[in-house]
Amino acid sequence: MLASLPFAVVGVNFFGYLVLLMVLFSRVWRQALPQLLKNPLSLTALIMLVIVGLGTVYTVGPHHEALNVLNRYHKLLFIPLLMPFFQEEKDRVLGLNVLCGALLINVLLSWTEYLRLSHISDPIYVAGMPSPGDAVFRQHITQGLLFCILVVIASASGWQARGKIRFLYWGMALLAAGNVAFVMVGRTGKAMLPVIALWLLGEWWFSRNRGVVRQEKDVSKIQSNPGPSARFQGRWVLVISVMLVLGSTLWSLMSPSTMLGTVFQEVRQSHQTGADTSQGERVEFWHKGVLLFLKHPWLGSGTGSVLTLTQELAKMETKPVNRLATSNFHDEYLMWAVQFGVPGLVAIVAFFIFYLHGGRQPGLSGQVLRGVGILFAFGCLYNSFLVDFTEGYSIVLLGGLLISL
Repeated sequence: MLASLPFAVVGVNFFGYLVLLMVLFSRVWRQALPQLLKNPLSLTALIMLVIVGLGTVYTVGPHHEALNVLNRYHKLLFIPLLMPFFQEEKDRVLGLNVLCGALLINVLLSWTEYLRLSHISDPIYVAGMPSPGDAVFRQHITQGLLFCILVVIASASGWQARGKIRFLYWGMALLAAGNVAFVMVGRTGKAMLPVIALWLLGEWWFSRNRGVVRQEKDVSKIQSNPGPSARFQGRWVLVISVMLVLGSTLWSLMSPSTMLGTVFQEVRQSHQTGADTSQGERVEFWHKGVLLFLKHPWLGSGTGSVLTLTQELAKMETKPVNRLATSNFHDEYLMWAVQFGVPGLVAIVAFFIFYLHGGRQPGLSGQVLRGVGILFAFGCLYNSFLVDFTEGYSIVLLGGLLISL
């Protein structure tokens, strides 16, 4: 499933069915069932599925839409289904390397598209593709997230690796980050690059001052207890680096010539003229989502009710951007809040808290979980990653692969 993730929906579905068959006949999974029911992330995923199922009973939307949303969230099952089979670090490293290899192929193909050395992009996306290499096998939003995941995994692998192979991992990370920054025009990945930079700075800071538990021969080389002078110097390096990251991000947001800088331009244009722009749509969807949540805050309006509710609000508007209805708020937290009220909002927040809590484990697994957990939690503020196919499977597969029982 990890190898198919960047390429084909049919591959993910096919191997997903094989996982289900493996679980049915697996003694390992049956023996781990009591632990799965006690694991916070596994239990939260199951509770979320129960919430979605119950939401189909009282939904104000059409029944077929409720079933469609329930089907979109069924991927949460793969967290408890996969966890028992990946409790050994060597198996997790193998899974991460498989994903890295598949993503690296995508990155290289994207670069060759950009340099006009190949023409193999998916025909579905070629017609509207604003830049060569922006969408090879997936749309640019999905591709941006996948490439950022590669940056995180490759960076963590390079951090933990010994010998010259760490330079290979760091090279993969730079290749993917450079692609997101300079090749892709999609803003999803670009918005995540500063988050990755801050995560790396945080990893450096905590490894320098508190030590990182490593299963490596050179663990004694880590300076776990730096002296006052070293701590002071490290603090200034951290402060200056964070200011540089935040400053460059702010400059990019305020500069009309950058892709991130067009966000405010589009929002302002939609607000002043009512024009239908990409970012203006998002702000309008978020506004409708907040209104709908405040209208039914306790239990929400039920599974698959978003399109019906936004259509009702859109009928009362006159400007083009305000007359838009949607089945996706492009905000996972709003999706759960509107459909399932406070219980849904608590569930999705708890899900990411427990996801990040898994990052407390030592070694590569913990470091990757911290990185991707921050990415997913942040990205869900402006995209509905769990609803979407590839993005949602990225979350659940990495959770099932890396979380300890």
